[in-house]
Amino acid sequence: MKRALTAVTAGAALVLSLAACDTVDEAIPGTICGTPISPDLSGPLLQPHGKIAEASRVDRNQPKVTAPCVVSVDGKRALSFRFGWHDGPPEDMLARSRESTIVGLTEPSRVDLGFEDSVLGNEGAAATAPCKTAGGDHFTLKMKVDRANALKQDLRPHIEAFMRAYMAETLKTLGCR
Repeated sequence: MKRALTAVTAGAALVLSLAACDTVDEAIPGTICGTPISPDLSGPLLQPHGKIAEASRVDRNQPKVTAPCVVSVDGKRALSFRFGWHDGPPEDMLARSRESTIVGLTEPSRVDLGFEDSVLGNEGAAATAPCKTAGGDHFTLKMKVDRANALKQDLRPHIEAFMRAYMAETLKTLGCR
C-alpha cells in the first residue's frame, strides 16, 4: 500500500511539474522585428509576459514605402510597429500623432530622442531621421504599446527608453548611422 501511494504521489508530482512548464513565461527576445534590443527595455512593454510571437513584413533589403510588424503575447497584440521609408521629413509629427489613425497617440509631446524629430505619447512613440535607402532619404518608425492604458502616463518612461535605443539600433541595421 505504501509503495502504491508513493507511486501515485510521484506520478501526480510529475504531471503537475509538466503542467507548470506549459505556464512558464517565454524568455523576452533579444531581437524584435529584426532589430536587436535589450530585454530589459522591451520587458516592461510586453507585460504580462507569456508566449511571444512576431508577424513581420519588414524587409530591410527591399525598397518599400511602409511595412508593419506586430509582436503578440499569448495571442494578443502587445507591440505594433510601422517602418516607413520616404523622401524628405514627414509632415509635423506632433500634429500627425494627434490626428493619425495609424499611430494616434494620447497626450503626445515632442521629446529629444537624438533624432530629427520625435514624439512620445502615453501608449507609443514616433521618430524620424535622415537615412538614405532605396525607399527614400528618411526613415520613420512608429510604435504603439497596444496593452497600454492610453489614459495613464505610467509607461511613458519605458516607452521613451525603448524608443531611444530601438530607433538607434534600427538605423544601424539599415546602415544609416
